[in-house]
Amino acid sequence: MSKKITVVGATGNIGTALVHHLLRQGHHVTAVARPSARLDALTQAGAATHAGDLHDAAFLTSALRGADAAFLMVPPNMAASDVLAYYAQIGEATVQAVRESGLKQAVNLSSNGADLSAGTGPILGVHYQEARLNAIAGFAVAHLRPAYFMENLLSNVGMIQHMGITGGAMRPELSLPMIATKDIATYAAQLLNGEPLAGRSVHNLLGPRNYSQQQATAAIAQAIGRPELPYVPFSYDDAHKGMTGAGLSEDMASLYIEMTRSLNEEKLMVHEARTDASTTPTTLEEFAQEVFAPAFRGATAAA
Repeated sequence: MSKKITVVGATGNIGTALVHHLLRQGHHVTAVARPSARLDALTQAGAATHAGDLHDAAFLTSALRGADAAFLMVPPNMAASDVLAYYAQIGEATVQAVRESGLKQAVNLSSNGADLSAGTGPILGVHYQEARLNAIAGFAVAHLRPAYFMENLLSNVGMIQHMGITGGAMRPELSLPMIATKDIATYAAQLLNGEPLAGRSVHNLLGPRNYSQQQATAAIAQAIGRPELPYVPFSYDDAHKGMTGAGLSEDMASLYIEMTRSLNEEKLMVHEARTDASTTPTTLEEFAQEVFAPAFRGATAAA
């Protein structure tokens, strides 16, 4: 049965893939994001589009009104001077819009570790957003808690080009679940395409298996034809300087360091029990060939 589904954050990796999934399933999709060429492309694909600012509750209300279901998220803002305040502003606008639009059900993008109330860096923003959405009377919400995005590895493209390494503050041998964003979109589409949601539910998404940074580097090295490529561990201070040099705000860089400390100390993401339901198909080797290598070749050609 065709549904009216609103997708917030429609121009991100997850949102774009989700819009295309839902259109192929025959749904009427409204794609919500800031104005951009990527949003225009979704119009060409067959979606209705709603361009505006997610801080604006009235804008969000109009985007959600009349929808049978929605995909909700707070898009990341790497340059925010106060990251958790940014999450709160958009989160509260979203809750107001849900209430005023009469929306009855949604899939919400959260994160593995959102059950924790401290030490998780930017993940704390979605911890509070889960609580806000859970407090809406009569609202059914499915919280997706994916693990470490494979797409985070794309931050190594410039490092490989200019330094001949991958690197970061994460322990080289630390093994943690990694997931391709396209698999998150597939899972969200299955929920939105299925029977109406009921109550509040949590869905951990853990990728195909756990990988270390050394294993990730080996997969990247094979995909781009650089077999000698090493992973170089950085100090927390050097990693912080590298992130701010790449355009992240001081606050976001500090939150990422907090999250990385928790990962290194195995307080975060490494203890979830893997099940058939939480295991997704795309391997890191496939991601390296299908996503990382083309991005690397494109950046190299443009340099």
